[in-house]
Amino acid sequence: MLQNRIRELEYLDRRYARTGAEFVVLYGRRRVGKSTLIYEWSKEKQSLYFFAARLPDHVLLGEFSQLVAQALGDAERSFTDWSSAFFALAELARDEKFIVVIDEYPYLADSVAGLSTVLQRAWDTSLQHTNLFLCLTGSSHSVMRREILGGDAPLYRRHTWTFELQPLHPSDYSHFMPGNTAEQIIETYAVLGGMPRNITTINPKVGLMRNIGDEVLDPAGGLFNEVPLLLHEELKGEVDVFGRILETIAAGAHTRKEIASATQGKLSSVQRYLDDLISIGAVEHRLPLTRVQSQKRHGTYHILDPFLRFWHRWVAPHHRLLEISQRQKETLDEIRNNLSYIVAPVWEEIARQHLLTASGNGQIPFPVQEIGSWWTGGAQIDVVGVNRQNHQVVFGEARWRSSNVTTKDLEILMEKGQEWLKGDTARWEVHYALFAKSVGQVAVEEMDDDSIYVFTPEDITSLGG
Repeated sequence: MLQNRIRELEYLDRRYARTGAEFVVLYGRRRVGKSTLIYEWSKEKQSLYFFAARLPDHVLLGEFSQLVAQALGDAERSFTDWSSAFFALAELARDEKFIVVIDEYPYLADSVAGLSTVLQRAWDTSLQHTNLFLCLTGSSHSVMRREILGGDAPLYRRHTWTFELQPLHPSDYSHFMPGNTAEQIIETYAVLGGMPRNITTINPKVGLMRNIGDEVLDPAGGLFNEVPLLLHEELKGEVDVFGRILETIAAGAHTRKEIASATQGKLSSVQRYLDDLISIGAVEHRLPLTRVQSQKRHGTYHILDPFLRFWHRWVAPHHRLLEISQRQKETLDEIRNNLSYIVAPVWEEIARQHLLTASGNGQIPFPVQEIGSWWTGGAQIDVVGVNRQNHQVVFGEARWRSSNVTTKDLEILMEKGQEWLKGDTARWEVHYALFAKSVGQVAVEEMDDDSIYVFTPEDITSLGG
């Protein structure tokens, strides 16, 4: 059952209300909820929903033809090829809006040679002149680019709207975990991430550690083998090598040299694997956000999805033992003892994202154009938000610890900000943000300044009242 996704449903409603034909491309990572979103949105409307499974061409054509015939009210009608089936969609949408969803279009494009060219011809000559709402969804970024989004793709520029469905945010968790505190939500997000499949697998009535033990570390758990299955779907061959690289990054190796050394691979071959992981959205190459935009720095590699990072750090090293129901208690104890270290890097990423939200809703009084982090040999700033046009910057520190944030933390952040500015203080309007698990009243009063902002888990999860 669909929960939340209010913004995305509104976007679909607005496109649906437009006059004339719509060609929508909805894409995103596997398990992010594309199928659920588009199915739940369309099921009460005049619609045809077709899931393109990994089946032979003639089987897929037969299934699609049957759905089209039923929608036309002529169950005996059949189509001998994809061209005639696509052109028949014009009959469904001649007088009123009609939705046709082809879910997992990459499977269909891979099974039927030249299919996108056939669809292009039908769209150009007929379908675009109707009231059809055509929606193609896909998880494979490479196929979506090849068939639809790339400059030389057959369907390039035919679409009227493209939208990448993003994972859920901690502010969405309250819909799945009513009654949990903001701190509990942040901790759960740091383990499970934003994939709806992960969130709906756990039991919201028991604690995080119980859920990790039951669903992630137990061979009978719903998330025990989730990561290997997804990697096998996303990557072709050498999944074990990709797994070792992800395990190495999760353990703290972030430069290409460190990753190559830990995996005993050559720099060139490791780069190829890293590029593949970046292409499927599993890893990002992060560069320091510097004061001078043209500065070139060596970047670092980070796993984007919290659950992918968690699984490779805590499950992968012991997977064979866990499979035979060994080492569950020891692993869970290690996770419990290291929970604050598990949450800390995710809290930094949440802080960077929230800075954009705060900029958009006026909590920070200027539009942030770039967001990232910054580091040099002797200092690191967790959160940096920049507006180069107006020379405005906000420096942020993200702390996940039980003790209250203090004015000393602010002073240290200011010192590091001076290193970023490198003496160019006259031109820049500087602001500061502290993202803290715990904030004492005294600290808040001492930091009563229009250029200093303090954000807590309650602010980020929208549980602050």
